[in-house]
Amino acid sequence: MEGLNHRRDTEKETTTKDQSILDQDMTKEEGASTTKQEAVHQSVQTKQTADIHNNESIEKQMDEKAYETAKNADLKHEARSLFDNATKSIGRLAGNDESLNLNLKDMFSEVFKPHTKNEADEIFIAGTAKTTPAICDISEEWGKPWLFSRVFIAFTVTFIALWVMAAFFNNTNAIPGLIFIGALTVPLSGLFFFYESNAFKNISIFEVIIMFFIGGVFSLLSTMVLYRFVVFSDQFEKFGSLTFFDAFLVGLVEETGKALIIVYFVNKLKTNKILNGLLIGASIGAGFAVFESAGYILNFALGENVPLLDIVFTRAWTAIGGHLVWSAIVGAAIVIAKEQHGFEFKDILDKRFLIFFLTAVGLHGIWDTSLTILGSDTLKIFILIVVVWILVFILMGAGLKQVNTLQKEFKEQQNKVQE
Repeated sequence: MEGLNHRRDTEKETTTKDQSILDQDMTKEEGASTTKQEAVHQSVQTKQTADIHNNESIEKQMDEKAYETAKNADLKHEARSLFDNATKSIGRLAGNDESLNLNLKDMFSEVFKPHTKNEADEIFIAGTAKTTPAICDISEEWGKPWLFSRVFIAFTVTFIALWVMAAFFNNTNAIPGLIFIGALTVPLSGLFFFYESNAFKNISIFEVIIMFFIGGVFSLLSTMVLYRFVVFSDQFEKFGSLTFFDAFLVGLVEETGKALIIVYFVNKLKTNKILNGLLIGASIGAGFAVFESAGYILNFALGENVPLLDIVFTRAWTAIGGHLVWSAIVGAAIVIAKEQHGFEFKDILDKRFLIFFLTAVGLHGIWDTSLTILGSDTLKIFILIVVVWILVFILMGAGLKQVNTLQKEFKEQQNKVQE
């Protein structure tokens, strides 16, 4: 009996131990489960926190990007507003209250299109008594010149052929042609641009050629005469280096010398049209530029031992912003100041003439100074070219506005006649 009880007690103890072990295992499992749940919960919280931070970071980046975009948009708007106000103020002097609104891509869209000989002939025959359009038939829209590009290509091909003769065949007879064509290419191409842009089509190519050659030579001659009456600094006289004062004096003398010839042709043609003034001024300036550049190329190539092509290319690409356009501005200024009568001495004191004329002198003077921008003379020249062409386009815009004004006056006169 005792053995039986002992056995029962033993089984009971075993059962109790097993139950204890089982309880311990369950407790461990519950603890492990709780730990796992806590870990998962913590992981979820960590992920949520990370997501929140990421979202905040993304939102911050988006806010910064939006701020930069808005800031850039504001700066662009301010720059555009400043440009519009500036061009409007300048244009107002020429009789145009509108800001400059020009699409260069559209303006030069015809350059890359094929054109027929007949189309070129129609441009060349403009300006005669039979081909000059009536005022009511003139377009006030911006022109789309293209022939100037063909002139440029023709002269470029000629220059290359002359260079091949000189460089590969040692033909020195090609050098004078190389110098002259090198000096001629850009100014004459630019002159054709002004010729095509003359919406009135009332000045013939023959008159343009006369002004180019005769006007160009006589503007040089008048400049040489004026130089007799000015005194340059000792620095220039001894070392040939221009001071700031010398540079602006050169600008004043040369723009005055050209202006005298421009006045002659403006009065001779009896025109009061701004686009005509631009063309007449460009004709004189282009001629001046060609003869001057040819002289510089010869002197530098022979006297200063500068490679011929170097000085040709330098004079060529810079010609697009030099005498050609400075004189065009002066020509427009003369027409603006003279109005319906011939340009007289008193018109020199006209505020409009003085502003545009002195602007041309100032641009010329800065061009000739040793001043650089960020240490670069090329950058200075490039900026001056951009500035002077903006002025030219402003004056062209005023010239096109004048077309509208003249057409209204013509219609009013027609109505009065009919009444």
